[in-house]
Amino acid sequence: MVKINIRKYFPLVLVFLVLACMDSHGDKKSYNTPSTNNIPVNTNGQNDSLFTSKYALKPYAMGCKNLQSFEIDSEKSMLIWSCVTHTGYVKFKGGDIGVLNDTIVSGKFAVAMDSIRDTDISYDLMRQVLDNTLKSDSFFQVNKYPLSILTLTHLKNIGGQKYLVGANLQIKKITKPIKFTAQIRHSDSSIVVLTNSFVVDRTKWGITIYSKNFKQTDKSFLFTDSVKIKVAAIFYKR
Repeated sequence: MVKINIRKYFPLVLVFLVLACMDSHGDKKSYNTPSTNNIPVNTNGQNDSLFTSKYALKPYAMGCKNLQSFEIDSEKSMLIWSCVTHTGYVKFKGGDIGVLNDTIVSGKFAVAMDSIRDTDISYDLMRQVLDNTLKSDSFFQVNKYPLSILTLTHLKNIGGQKYLVGANLQIKKITKPIKFTAQIRHSDSSIVVLTNSFVVDRTKWGITIYSKNFKQTDKSFLFTDSVKIKVAAIFYKR
């Protein structure tokens, strides 16, 4: 696989996404994702005005006659991650955003965990070792859980095209709430979503290997529980 320089790659992706809004797109293949509850799970007691009925999305509107569906372009969209000294990306399997009367009422996306790649290791063999380790039973158990699911639950406009977003993230059948800020650009034919960098704690999804906060068989190799994530995604009207 050709090595990707993440410092150059991400800005290029963003430019490509914006330009792609003006292009037409071809037919998309159908996809299936496991069903997940679109009602937010326990927010761990946090007193957060985002996770209230005022900003809750309306998945029941999916059956409305005037609903518009925007499908993710899996080739042009990705989730970019960084942890300690490593960076990489994961691709989307599929996903849709539902819009009713110019308002986003639903959103659900499948992340193809088998596509996880490191982008900072120049030696291809070592990069493959890391990729395979991340896919192994010690981490994401990709053979058993090929998809992770991100379901939007809340959306709060905080000025112009900037939003505070609440979502449920399911990894390995464990679902936890997350939140992040994003710029959402909506036109008649497309939606572009560019999130700010946000942090998730991997141990909340049962990925505790090499965590200093959990008992380890090998204490000589420990690293942070925090993983930084950015998402760049484009959706086209069906």
